[in-house]
Amino acid sequence: MPPRESVVDNPKSPLRRCHHYIYIISWALLSSLILYCAGGISYVDALLLASGAATQTGLNTVDLNRLHVVQQVTLLVVSMVTNVIFVHSLLVVIRLYWFRKRFKRAINEAKMMCRAQRNTLNQRLADVENGPSRSFSRERPSEDTPLLSTVTEESLTASPSESPGGRKYGATSSMSPHITFCETDAEHEVKQRRRTYSGTWSRRSFPEIDSPQRRRSFSEIQNDMPPLPSLMWQSSIASYSDWNEAQKEELGGIEYRALKTLFVILVCYYVIIHLLGALLFLVWILPNKHYGQILADNGLSRPWWAIFTAGSAFNDLGFTLTPNSMGSFNTAVFPLLVMTFLIVLGNTGFPCMLRFIIWTLSQFTTYGSPLDDELQFLLDHPRRCFTLLFPSTETWRLAAVLLLINAIDLIIFYTLQEFPHPSPISAGLRLVNGLFQIASTRTAGFTIASLGTLHPAVQVSFVGMMYISAFPIAIAMRKTNVYEERSLGIYNEEYDEHDKPHQSDSLGAHIQRQLGFDLWFVMLGFFFVAVAEGKRLQENRTDIAFSLFPILFEIVSAYGTVGLSMGYPGTETSLCREFNGVSKVIVIAMQVRGRHRGLPHALDHAILLPCDLVEPDEQGRRPEWWWKRWIRKKSSDLGNLFTHD
Repeated sequence: MPPRESVVDNPKSPLRRCHHYIYIISWALLSSLILYCAGGISYVDALLLASGAATQTGLNTVDLNRLHVVQQVTLLVVSMVTNVIFVHSLLVVIRLYWFRKRFKRAINEAKMMCRAQRNTLNQRLADVENGPSRSFSRERPSEDTPLLSTVTEESLTASPSESPGGRKYGATSSMSPHITFCETDAEHEVKQRRRTYSGTWSRRSFPEIDSPQRRRSFSEIQNDMPPLPSLMWQSSIASYSDWNEAQKEELGGIEYRALKTLFVILVCYYVIIHLLGALLFLVWILPNKHYGQILADNGLSRPWWAIFTAGSAFNDLGFTLTPNSMGSFNTAVFPLLVMTFLIVLGNTGFPCMLRFIIWTLSQFTTYGSPLDDELQFLLDHPRRCFTLLFPSTETWRLAAVLLLINAIDLIIFYTLQEFPHPSPISAGLRLVNGLFQIASTRTAGFTIASLGTLHPAVQVSFVGMMYISAFPIAIAMRKTNVYEERSLGIYNEEYDEHDKPHQSDSLGAHIQRQLGFDLWFVMLGFFFVAVAEGKRLQENRTDIAFSLFPILFEIVSAYGTVGLSMGYPGTETSLCREFNGVSKVIVIAMQVRGRHRGLPHALDHAILLPCDLVEPDEQGRRPEWWWKRWIRKKSSDLGNLFTHD
């Protein structure tokens, strides 16, 4: 038996990691041209800023307040269309597009099969009429009559399907069928143990045939065959373009409807958080004379500062229009708290928040309503629908890990960092500053004070936190990645319990895999920068600000797409401003490579199309669609009704 074809190596996989590279790099190159053409910076610096925006790294080689407003807008827009939430939401759009595209193929091929099988049946009827008399009579179907009739009144009641927890899904209308793709013959054998999220499709009731020697009754034949959607047999619908959205939902079933609901939730989440953040900053800064004057001194308008800061925080960009990051606002509690929440909601806390929103909506919907069914499907089968939506247990585990990591980092920060006595700021304000800095350390890259003045152990802890910044979500994605065990669309009782992966795939193995995946990239980038900057490092051994540890800090920050930097004396920019052109290109490569470490090694379950999971037979041929076999077998069994043993 030939070895199982790896999904990762399957060249026909529709979405691969290289497509993500192309998307990110394309935006980086396009925005770099805009930044460069606007003037004021070299192309290498423009490319570094552009890649920082496209990867949400935020290392800056120039002060952003000196850039033209067009350049500032470009950086913000690029970060909005390349951040984690936006990119993963695009996968939902792609799956919806694929569903609609597959509908067309299914309908067209079903009509072709029906036409061919109808001709065969007509020929058999003609042979019967011309042969010996039978104990039954039958009217020959016309060319305009479908092989199967449309829905009868008795069949309009959909039989609800059950979720793993016993939840029954209703239908949007009288029926809620679901199309199941690429079912193999082996899967037919276990169809009694298979969960389907579909209603009962009608099948035509043929008259009883008074023949004692008939091979099988039609009811027996019906019971052995999976149902087909009645829409595929309605002669009034000439083509896919004639279908309305309700009919598409009928053919797509609960999963198609759930994806549409999820897309609405994602769009609302993305837009509302952006607008809410900008509104909160705008309400705070407009009447504030002190901080408004700080913006005026840097040539910034208050509304634009509010919009840019909210977008930079939610997208985890790390760019600020004020040169010293958020140092000018270290005594402003309100914006620091708002930015802390935006940072968490835009990256590390997004999976937890998304599931919480879906669960909350499900509590306020009518039980058994279409919306309730769709929300419950998302909760019961999160990884079938979205890459960053996890089962309940894994979501709680992710939230606990995030809280634990931040708590450890905060304890280290307050235990080792020395504060002046008497302190110019209160203990409560120091706590707010600490929370903001810790939240920024793992994703956003904002700073509340110069990192070069921190305790060396705190700096080392920041390096560690930046290195593992993507670990919690990346490991959660791998740990709940179930497509390697079974194909999409098959709900086998012994495998599918809230989409749990194989038990042997332990958490330790995931952590080991992630550590090995990242470490050699970091060391390779660090080595090349040390080679490129070797002459300066040797000639200025007393320059502590430009030594190996600050360079390592910069490399880890770039690879972790964080954007923190220890800076350089006399400047407000990142340390990479002092790098030569070769080193800056290496930093760009580290940013792009690090942006992809949060993705699975293989195609994720939520974006893997069902047709890519079908194994070929021993001759390398892929099995035909199950409904083709349905039509062929149905027609064959109908023909057998006209023969005797």
